[in-house]
Amino acid sequence: MFAAIFIAVKSVIKDLHSGSPFTVSDLFKNPIFYTLIISVMSTYGIWLFASIIMFDPWHMITSFLQYILLTPTYTNVLNVYAFCNTHDVSWGTKGDDKAEKLPSVNTEKGAAETEMPDSGDLNAQYQQDVALFSTKHQKVKMPLSPAQLQEKQMDYYRGVRTGVVLIWMITNFALAAVVLSTGGLERITPGSDDPAKQAADRSNIYMAIVLWSVAGLSLFKFLGAMWFLIVRLFRGV
Repeated sequence: MFAAIFIAVKSVIKDLHSGSPFTVSDLFKNPIFYTLIISVMSTYGIWLFASIIMFDPWHMITSFLQYILLTPTYTNVLNVYAFCNTHDVSWGTKGDDKAEKLPSVNTEKGAAETEMPDSGDLNAQYQQDVALFSTKHQKVKMPLSPAQLQEKQMDYYRGVRTGVVLIWMITNFALAAVVLSTGGLERITPGSDDPAKQAADRSNIYMAIVLWSVAGLSLFKFLGAMWFLIVRLFRGV
């Protein structure tokens, strides 16, 4: 909000000092000014309009200032946690570090009893082991338990979240590369020998893309709110 007001004021001051007569219509001929106005009004104006339609506009009065102050936190901190979802993803051993329970010796009154095998038992055990080695192992597929099915489903969700985070990181890196790049945008801007004018044209294109994207997303959210209102009217949600 502060940046939008600052840029709008600077653009108006620039028009005032241009030397030509200034009129109100000149404001809407300034691409920076009307782009900012459309972006800001499409965001906060649509919020207010949707709140009035929902008959719940009081949060716009009681919580609007707090929300504006916390917006950077929502964008820079909560957005990262929402994508990474660190409260639900664990990178542990998935229970493989737990040792199997060993057999125990039952003791009663301080004495323990155990059975010692004789020679007949040893020979029978030897023959059983030899027969076991000569038999081809057949893997028996056991049905998964409910806990294993749940763990398999959670692994799938973790894989999806990991893919989403990787795609999000790559797209953010690509956006940063485009913004910080010194070349590329001048290819789609009108040719000019003035470096200052080229820089201004590139910044105008960048601002227009960002602000019109904000306006488009706000309109999409508004259409979703209207669709919910219509569904609630007919279904009584």
